[in-house]
Amino acid sequence: MKSRSGIYRRQDGEERIWYKPEDIELMMEDELRKSGLFPPEERPIVDIERFVGSLGVRMDQYAELDSDVLGLTEFYNRAPPKIFINSDLTGAFDDDNTMPGIRGRWRITVAHEACHVVMHRILFELNASQEHLFQTSDDGPKKLMRCLKKSVLLRGGTSDWREVQANMGMAALLMPQSLFRDLARKVASRLCISPAALTSNSVAAAKLAAELATLFDVSKQAARIRLETLHIVSRADQPWLIAGSQN
Repeated sequence: MKSRSGIYRRQDGEERIWYKPEDIELMMEDELRKSGLFPPEERPIVDIERFVGSLGVRMDQYAELDSDVLGLTEFYNRAPPKIFINSDLTGAFDDDNTMPGIRGRWRITVAHEACHVVMHRILFELNASQEHLFQTSDDGPKKLMRCLKKSVLLRGGTSDWREVQANMGMAALLMPQSLFRDLARKVASRLCISPAALTSNSVAAAKLAAELATLFDVSKQAARIRLETLHIVSRADQPWLIAGSQN
């Protein structure tokens, strides 16, 4: 895929990298196919650990991070990036009695950090003038920002552009749009849910989100947000057909 990303400078002097939402969708699908990890319909669960490995990235799943930090990504001058996942989160994930919500939270956190690598490592590969974006030294690690609990997935929880992009990428990575749409349509048909019933906060939408969360091994919240973002589930005053939107 030819990227349509670009670096731009705001009026206050801050530099940012820009992606269209549709570019993020295509980018993540391309990365999955390139790695050979695009999941089949029969088992649409992305192997996120193998995906991280395919990026040539090191990962510490038992990092000692502050309690409010789920993950952290560091970029280095002469070494591959490294992803750190909070040891408490991984420990809860490893527990034999792991709740589905914890498992989903762990997967979206790893995917979120992987998306920082996919989308933002370019900032460190362009030229030295980009380095000031992350307040780094020449010799030490170039630390991206810590990803707080409030910033990973939760809408409205962050205004940081990098976190917003990583959340968009995470959803596209764990729930590839083309596959998610097809399975949403098929699951809705199996559950005898009509498109008109798929409005926010409806029982039908909750049932569909729960089924898709199980299929894609994500949290119900992540599946619900994905349904709304793709306009499969709509506001009560703006019903959408499942097959109707191509956004």
